[in-house]
Amino acid sequence: MRILFVCTGNTCRSPMAEALLQKKIRELGKVGESLGEIEVQSTGLYKFKGMPVSPHTLTVLAEYGIQYDQEPQGINQELIEWADLVLTMTRFHKYVTLTLFPEIIDKTFTLKEFVGEQSSYDISDPVGKSLSRYRQCAQEIDQALNRLQQKLIQVSSETDKGFLSFPTPQPLPRALPLLRWLMKLTKKSKKRHR
Repeated sequence: MRILFVCTGNTCRSPMAEALLQKKIRELGKVGESLGEIEVQSTGLYKFKGMPVSPHTLTVLAEYGIQYDQEPQGINQELIEWADLVLTMTRFHKYVTLTLFPEIIDKTFTLKEFVGEQSSYDISDPVGKSLSRYRQCAQEIDQALNRLQQKLIQVSSETDKGFLSFPTPQPLPRALPLLRWLMKLTKKSKKRHR
């Protein structure tokens, strides 16, 4: 299974999710358990030119014993086609992703939606905040990833039986067609001003 995490700029939340899940997969392998073949990547809805992964993100990941050296990348068709499962950090990320790639509606969820959390589907954004907020964000992601790990074990056993099932996605807002139209309009406007 190939999992793609999506956030705004691929500088904070999605790199944390990618690195923390990769660590969990490695640790399971060390104790003789396996989630099957799982590959993980992360991306941002936007790639801000020259913007590296946040120093606070790197600090927090180092506290988890992870050295992260990936460069931020922007979402693209190749990544979407690569992914079996697209997990966004917020509902907004999900809606924009589905606006750009409506064909992936059946494999796109917020991380918390996919793992069945009912209280909130969004991972809080630490951008521009203190190191302690980044730590809280990493804990929030880590807790969701613990539930994801259990879900992946379930999905892995279903795959062994010859089928793969995901939960039913939450309904999309009625404004999604308007968002698609606005994004197309913005792209046309940018082309005219070049």
